[in-house]
Amino acid sequence: MRDTSHTRPSVRRMLVGVSWFCAALTHAAPEDGGLDLLLVNAQVYTPDGWMQAMAVRDGLIVALGSNAAVEKLVEHGTEVLDLKQQAVFPGLHDSHVHPMFAGLEQNSCGFPAGASRQIITAAVAECANRAQAGEWIVGGNWVGAVFGEGEQNSTFLDAVAPDNPVALTDEAHHSLWVNSRALLLAGISADTPDPQGGRIDRDAQGEPTGVLRESAERLVRAVIPAPSLNVRRQALVWASQEMLSYGITSYTVASVRRGDLEPLSALSAEGLIRQRVRGCIVWSPPGNELSALSEQLIEKRHRYAQPRFRPDCVKIFMDGVPTESHTGAMLQPYEGTAERGMLLIPQAVLEEAVARFDRQGLHIKFHAAGDGAVRAAIDAVAAARARNGFGGPIHHVGHSTFVDSADIPRAITAQLGWEFSPYIWYPTPMAAVDVRRAVGDERMRRWVPIRDAIDTGALVVVGSDWSVVPSVNPWLAMETLVTRQMPGGSERALGENQRITLREAFELFTGNGARMMGHRNEVGSLEPGMRADFFVTRTNPFDVPITSLHEMRITSTWIDGEQVYSAQ
Repeated sequence: MRDTSHTRPSVRRMLVGVSWFCAALTHAAPEDGGLDLLLVNAQVYTPDGWMQAMAVRDGLIVALGSNAAVEKLVEHGTEVLDLKQQAVFPGLHDSHVHPMFAGLEQNSCGFPAGASRQIITAAVAECANRAQAGEWIVGGNWVGAVFGEGEQNSTFLDAVAPDNPVALTDEAHHSLWVNSRALLLAGISADTPDPQGGRIDRDAQGEPTGVLRESAERLVRAVIPAPSLNVRRQALVWASQEMLSYGITSYTVASVRRGDLEPLSALSAEGLIRQRVRGCIVWSPPGNELSALSEQLIEKRHRYAQPRFRPDCVKIFMDGVPTESHTGAMLQPYEGTAERGMLLIPQAVLEEAVARFDRQGLHIKFHAAGDGAVRAAIDAVAAARARNGFGGPIHHVGHSTFVDSADIPRAITAQLGWEFSPYIWYPTPMAAVDVRRAVGDERMRRWVPIRDAIDTGALVVVGSDWSVVPSVNPWLAMETLVTRQMPGGSERALGENQRITLREAFELFTGNGARMMGHRNEVGSLEPGMRADFFVTRTNPFDVPITSLHEMRITSTWIDGEQVYSAQ
């Protein structure tokens, strides 16, 4: 019987000779060689059910079974850990994360998700008091829903920080709110045209309000001093360690740009980033000022590859986000408007690029939040399969916040995967207020249609999109995928017809995540011959109330049989 208490057991090292009760060995280890590590008195989650013990040699799992049967494999020098009925699971995969943003934001001018105007005012004022005159104040993350008509503008920030340029990102990281000094430094005026794939919000007189959408952000970001290489390295290391504390042993960096490749590669080579990491290099279409640079980065990708870092993925932004910005590309107009959002790349240009990357064997991650963008991405992959044939990479549509029901089964025929972002839930007003207000209640019924996608048999994974969300905690996502409620439970549910089971949620984070990253032959489940990437939980998540799952705690995380995180 499993121990369901919340009392934290200590992990105890024991020498050979401890007597364990008899049971059969489910998977026999090879006879040659001894063991490096043996976990006993555990609850090990395997495809064949729960096991008591797991043996590891040279970073590989060599045996699973009962305590007594695995005991005979132990020799002098084997480290034996008595887990006191703690649970052991294969390492989790976060299929969409922004570790650089997450790390840098720890020292930015921040305020809580969904902060009111008063809280934002106080936070920015405090940052201005600490800053030197003329020093940039950068931070976030604001939500448009807290502002009334015309309230969010540059003069709001001018009053709070008159001596400093200010740039605050929105919660989705797709809009930037700046003050007059920032507009001046960036050279933005009423005469400045909207850039390709972006929009400068303007008032009735045509003057910039101070809110910049999508690629228009870059007009200001180009004049903000870039953080040093050392600061960027520290940001990546901190973010990776944070993920290890949640049992995340593999992750995909969703948007890799010029300043990310070098530190990601170097830190992986130095062993300061321990996880298996995939990097998705952002591609910019022809006509964009970053197009040539993005092509160069993709061409030079192999120079940055490391055993645990593979920059073999291309990121393509199809649209923005279906918030108050109305930049997510929708098939039907936003509520009360004639707007359908922004499709950022002409279809012919997109299909040519997708076919080229598919031919080269590069994985493609599409950012597609609106159902119009999702359809355009599926069309592009279908065109690539028609041109190049099948058997290429399993490209995937990222976010998939809204998907037309007719497009759900098309992923199978196009050999396309789905990635959903279930973390964008009730703790923030993005989904419950901003998105709902933009698209209406009817479309929210199929918000994040993960049940429909799983039922087709398509490959489905999940990604946090951290730091768009406040926490990278995967247990928050697993709980709310099952309940479709606020963490901890709530009367209201969001898209309750899209609920899935806890076992399905685990598979999305483990085997499916590994398959999408292209290393399912190495990790994704605990079986003989697989690499020993796993984590240990204080209590068994299958034995606690589902509404408490977001409180799950990790006691240790291991990669290739080496402990890389301990809660002690």
